[in-house]
This record gives sequence, structure tokens and C-alpha cells, in this order.
Amino acid sequence: MVEQQRVLITGVDTDLGAAVRDHFRAGGASTVGVRTAGPVTTSGPDLTLAANPADADDVRAAVAAAAEAMGGLDTLVTAHGLPHAAALTAQSMDDFWAHVEATLTGTFLFAQAAAEHMRGAGGGARMVLTTSRWHVGGPELAAVATAAGGIVALTKSLTRDFGRFGIGVNAVAVGAVESEWAVCDVAGGSALPPIGRRGSVTEVARTIGLLCQRRLGAAVGQVVNVDGGLSRNRV
Repeated sequence: MVEQQRVLITGVDTDLGAAVRDHFRAGGASTVGVRTAGPVTTSGPDLTLAANPADADDVRAAVAAAAEAMGGLDTLVTAHGLPHAAALTAQSMDDFWAHVEATLTGTFLFAQAAAEHMRGAGGGARMVLTTSRWHVGGPELAAVATAAGGIVALTKSLTRDFGRFGIGVNAVAVGAVESEWAVCDVAGGSALPPIGRRGSVTEVARTIGLLCQRRLGAAVGQVVNVDGGLSRNRV
């Protein structure tokens, strides 16, 4: 059962973002989606906006429009960005920073803008930041690991910045899941997970939905791996 009823989801033009939106809709939540480009809808239950996640003005405007449309904002899920795998010696700095800006900077900007609207929500607001299990590093994944590691650290920091306002922040680190991000598992040489199969974005969305429940209370500042049991790290 989804407790929060006003949810902003970034990256609804990705497999994961679309699955997250479907999950919240099925639970009766009001949702607004943000995509990086392409068609938008400006009204109705399928409200979808476009914003460059690395542009502070774009992000602030999209969050404000979402909060206005839903009468407030209880929950933020960031699922924007696409992976960038490339051999280290062949990777341009432009490509490297484009990935870091789109994922890490974009996550920071959306969290910053959303917090302005959540602070007055009376407590119980939640944020879930999605990242890659490859924050631990891997071959051809310098950009991915840099951005993902930054999101892990950001999760810890935002918990301390926002906790006193009743905003709980967690992250989900995704790997071995059938989505656009599967290219990272190929580059990293990931084996089949212990569960014997790759996961689905629907399973990731369910995990995100659980972390967005306000009844979890003090369960904040955590990074939950959804990778079929591949990861043995604690972050």
C-alpha cells in the first residue's frame, strides 16, 4: 500500500523510471513524471514534464510545476540518466562529464529542489535515489562508478541535511537487472546472480516503493542493493 500520494519520478523515459511510475499508479498515488526530452503532457493524470537534469533552472521549474499540479510533494524518486561504458584510454572528458552531470549532478539538483517543497509537508516525506551497483568500480565503468559512488555519498549527506525536516533519504543500487543498465554488468564481467536469474525493473520498483513508505521512520541513509545477491559490500 503506497502511503504517499504525491510522487515525482524522474527518468520516466527509461525502463526503470517507467516501472516506478507504474508501481505508484497501481497503488493509487498521484504521479508526475519527468523525462530528459521528447513529448510531454501538460495536464491530467499522466502529467509528464521535460527537463535537463544538469540544468538547475530546468529542474527547479519542473519540480515546482509538479508540486503545483499535485498540491504538494511527498516523495521523490530519481531514475534518470543512462549508462556510459567505455575503455578508459578511449573515453573523452566530454563523455565522462556528460554522464556524471546527467546522473550525479541531476540527482543533487532534483533532491535540492524537491526538499524546498517537502520541508513544509509536515514530516514523513521520502526520497529514493537510484544508482548502480558498480559504484564499487569495474572495467570500462569509470564514469558510471564516479557518478554512482557520488550518489552513495550524497545519500549519506542528504540524510543529515534533511533529517531534521522529516525527509528520509535512501538509495537503491541496481545491478544484474534487465534494463538499459545491463551494459554495465556486461562491461564489468558480472556473473549470473546467486538467485540464478537476472532481476526485473518491476522488482526494483517494488523495493523503491517499500523505501518510500513513511512508516519506515528511522530507516534512512541506507543503500539497498537490488542485484540478485551479487554484492557483498555494506555501504
